[in-house]
Amino acid sequence: MDAPASVAAIMEPIGVWWAVAGGWAIDLWLGEQTRDHHDVEVVVRRLDQRVVHAALSAERELFALDPPDGGWRPWSGLPIDAPAFQLQARSPLGDFDLFTETVDEPRWYFRRDSRISVGSDEVIVSSASRIPIVRPEIQLLYMARSTELKNERDFQTARPHLTPEATAWLAHALTITLPEHHWLQHLR
Repeated sequence: MDAPASVAAIMEPIGVWWAVAGGWAIDLWLGEQTRDHHDVEVVVRRLDQRVVHAALSAERELFALDPPDGGWRPWSGLPIDAPAFQLQARSPLGDFDLFTETVDEPRWYFRRDSRISVGSDEVIVSSASRIPIVRPEIQLLYMARSTELKNERDFQTARPHLTPEATAWLAHALTITLPEHHWLQHLR
């Protein structure tokens, strides 16, 4: 699990709220790599964009993705606004994605539906390797929208390890955001 550790070494000194997200978050939570990953994704607070840009721009090329079909463009450091959320840091040593999250202290709001909200201190947990990660139930909520096989595998791998509280939270969030989702039958 070298890739997340390398990205953690880059992000930690910046001093902002951040965590590894995506499939790596699930694997770091489980303590083992369960599948191949094509990238490392990191979440940061939307309001920390300028700080992140200042810290990363000296050694990396930075890009922003403009939805829905805008493609990648160089990122000057000007804040990207919703619905845009994805940034990318590129260098010869490796690339990683940054997803901007809506955190209005003391709350985090689900990017796709603001009715889902938790305390910002509840979004991130520390993995056994001490790398901050997005809580598995929150990460699975993000993954639920896509039917990609990797997301299905991550759900099947993580589900038996979720606490009853995490399972209930994910079921509740899916009931609000994706009430017909097939994962719900496995969470009840």
